[in-house]
Amino acid sequence: MDKPQSTRRRKARRRVMVLLVLCCAVFALFLARLAWLQFAMADHYAQKMAEASSASYTLPQHAARGAITDRSGTVLAQDETVYDVYLRVPAPPGTNLRETVNTIAALTGGKDVETQLAAFCSAVSAGELPVTQGLDSIGAAAYYRTGLVQSGAVRLAARGVRRWPDGTILPHTLGFTGPVTAEQWPAARAQGLAMDATIGQNGLEAAYDTLLRGRDGQLQINVGLDGVTRETMQTSTPVPGCTLVLTLDADLQKTLQTALQNQMDTLRTTKGIGAGREVRAGAAVVVDVRTGGILAAASLPDFDLSRYRSDYAALSADSAAPLLDRVCQGLYAPGSAFKPAVAAAALTAGIDPAATVNCTGKYFYYSNYHPGCLQYGHRGPVDLRTALEYSCNIFFYDTGRRLGVDTFSAMARQLGLANDTGVEITAAQGRLTWSTDTNYQDGLTLMAAIGQGNTVVTPLQLAQYAATLANYGRKPTLHFADRAVQPATGAAVWQYEPAFTEIPGGEAVFGPIRDGMKRMAQTARALREAPVTVAAKTGSPQLADTLPGGSHYVNSVLIGYAPADDPQIAMAVVLEYGGGGANAAPVMRAVLDAWFE
Repeated sequence: MDKPQSTRRRKARRRVMVLLVLCCAVFALFLARLAWLQFAMADHYAQKMAEASSASYTLPQHAARGAITDRSGTVLAQDETVYDVYLRVPAPPGTNLRETVNTIAALTGGKDVETQLAAFCSAVSAGELPVTQGLDSIGAAAYYRTGLVQSGAVRLAARGVRRWPDGTILPHTLGFTGPVTAEQWPAARAQGLAMDATIGQNGLEAAYDTLLRGRDGQLQINVGLDGVTRETMQTSTPVPGCTLVLTLDADLQKTLQTALQNQMDTLRTTKGIGAGREVRAGAAVVVDVRTGGILAAASLPDFDLSRYRSDYAALSADSAAPLLDRVCQGLYAPGSAFKPAVAAAALTAGIDPAATVNCTGKYFYYSNYHPGCLQYGHRGPVDLRTALEYSCNIFFYDTGRRLGVDTFSAMARQLGLANDTGVEITAAQGRLTWSTDTNYQDGLTLMAAIGQGNTVVTPLQLAQYAATLANYGRKPTLHFADRAVQPATGAAVWQYEPAFTEIPGGEAVFGPIRDGMKRMAQTARALREAPVTVAAKTGSPQLADTLPGGSHYVNSVLIGYAPADDPQIAMAVVLEYGGGGANAAPVMRAVLDAWFE
């Protein structure tokens, strides 16, 4: 009996010992787990606790838009820093929210910030309420004086607004920036832009938007519900846009604009009816024949970019159409300035430049249509060079008829008329006269041969045409931009490569034309007395409007290049109701004086 009892007691003690060991093991595991939670995982759970009692939001950091300068660095368009004000929600510790709201209301002229704040807080737990936008440095300083910026109750965010040191320089070409429109949003989103991004809307601002815009950055803010900022993290760094350097010469641009305006004023006050008194608008272009770079481009009447938005209603209602870019979008009959194109077609076809046509003052080839020639300084047998010198209509009527309208219009297109100039901004195509035109008849060929008929072109195309003649048929692609550089280092990130199209013929085709244009320039005193020898061709295309005596008003058209034997620049001038091609010569002369003297 004693032995079994002893055995049972031993077994009981073993069971108790096992139970104690198990209890101790469980307790040890509990202590280990507690220690792990309290020490090893302390930071993790502290972070979780912080996240549970905080909120995060992202702030955009707008990149500075690149400036646009002329070839020498003169700034034409740049961003000016303005400041937007944001109220932080929740407010930092120690902030008297009511006093803050009242102070902001006073600074904004009584804006109802309190109602906006209530609506904002009902929508989000943390963020920043936009209070006012576009403050200058004086307005921003007022917020600093209140201490709201230093306390963190409000934040001033800097951004750029486009400004123009002289808004009258190249206003049609530079263009504008603005918010992404609904129509632009799908494409903008595909590029990764924000819905409130500012992009180039037209002109060079739009053409080179990718280079100018830069890349916005983002800042992530984590703030506790007590208003304390827990963490600020730069998720992406803003990259400023490039500086766009144009081929434009700002000084020459001012000279051209002034000369064009002065000549229009002179014609209005000194010329008779139909001789230029009625001049209403004008356009002129100067290009570098060696690169195709546009050195100056003026369209009058124009406007001031700085006042465009405020004056838009008046500008758009103005019958003089100051918003029309006449350089790139104005369409004009070239008149006799078209004759070098007919001459090029004739010489290409093998016509001898010494062959003559008898100028009798009337062209009698057709029995019922006898267009005339004013015979400025010539009559009798006229060769090609003389015909260009004195602008003999009879020579070009006959030459154009023998060639056929399609032949000389095709040559004109090759030379740059009614064709794409390559320029980066929106430009009109124009048109030439063809035998397939619905109003075509034999007499239309004669009119087209002297630059009328259905033919209309832009001043920009006329300038490219002049440059092509200057280059013996080597047509330059026209462009406003030369390069884009990093604003900090000046290193080029993009460089325009000049491009040319070769029109066959060389000296045999273009030599006689250049001779005739050189001789023509000597017939105009303003060009004859220029600092360098000039080659030029005038045009006096008739308009539909008639004078009291039945004759027609005429535009003034002039193309040319200089120096005549080693060309550097080519130019085109058009004056609406200008009274004849010679009236444009003083504009060209002013450019020659400025460029070569």
